[in-house]
Amino acid sequence: MDHLRMVDMEFYGYTGCLPEEKENGQTFVVTVDMACNRIPGAMTDNLEGTINYAELYERIKNYVTTSKGNLIENLAYNIGGIVLDYSDIPDSVKVTVSKPQAPVVGMFKTMETTIELNRVQESGFKHSVVLALGSNMGDKEQYLKEASKRLMMSGHVQIIKAGGLYETEPVGYDDQPYFYNTVLDVKTDLEPEELLNLTQKIELDLHRVRTIKNGPRTIDIDILLYDDITMDSDRLIIPHPRMYERAFVLCPFKDIREYDGPVPEDKSVKFIGQFEF
Repeated sequence: MDHLRMVDMEFYGYTGCLPEEKENGQTFVVTVDMACNRIPGAMTDNLEGTINYAELYERIKNYVTTSKGNLIENLAYNIGGIVLDYSDIPDSVKVTVSKPQAPVVGMFKTMETTIELNRVQESGFKHSVVLALGSNMGDKEQYLKEASKRLMMSGHVQIIKAGGLYETEPVGYDDQPYFYNTVLDVKTDLEPEELLNLTQKIELDLHRVRTIKNGPRTIDIDILLYDDITMDSDRLIIPHPRMYERAFVLCPFKDIREYDGPVPEDKSVKFIGQFEF
C-alpha cells in the first residue's frame, strides 16, 4: 500500500465535554494517514495524481477550529469523512486526534483516539448542497460568518467552498438597506428537511424575525440545490424556485459552480471580495 500522511497538525479548537472546553478551547494535534494501492502521481509525476496538501489542510482546519462537539472520537470520524469526500485517491484513511491539554488530573503526555474509515464505509458527509446566505441588518458580514460557523459547529455540515461576498440591492421590498450575500458549497449527512430544520434554527438563534415578506433580516439561509434531486413539499422546494431570477444568488453561485445562463441586470450587485468564513 502507498501512503499519504499529514502529521502532527496543530489546531486550536473547542471540542470537549466540559463547558470550559467549549468556552476557552485548547490545542488539538491531528495526524491523517491516507492509504491506497498506488498513488497515481507516483507513476505520472502529475500534480493531479496526488492530493493538494494545502487545500486539504484548510478544510481540516476549518472543521476542527469551529466544531464544538463533545468527543474527539467524533471529531476524528468526521475528519476522515472530510478526507474521503475531498479526494478519490485514498481507499482508506486513519485519523488520530490528540488532546495534550485534556482536563485530566495526573501525569500524561496526551489523550488521543485513532479512527479508521474505508471507502466502502459510509462517510459522514455524503450529500452535496448549495446554500445561499444573506443579511441586511447590523454587522451584515459578521452575521454571514456566524451562520457559516454555526453550520459547521452543528457537526452535520462541511463547507467545501464559499463564493464571493456581494453587496446587493433588495428584491421584492425596496424600502430597506442593501444586503450582503454569498453562497456556500457544502457537504452534509442530513436529509433535505432535516437540513431545513437546522438552517431555520440558526436563523432563529441569530434573531431572524419574519414580519414583512422579503423584508429586513439578520440572516437568511436558503437551500438552492441538494444533490440532483427535485422535490416540492409544503415546507421545501428544490431546486429553489427563484434562484435563477436573482442576481444576488447567481453572481456568487457562479463563483463555485459552472453556470452559463443569463443573470438578471435589473438590480445592483457589487462584488466586495472573497467571503472568508
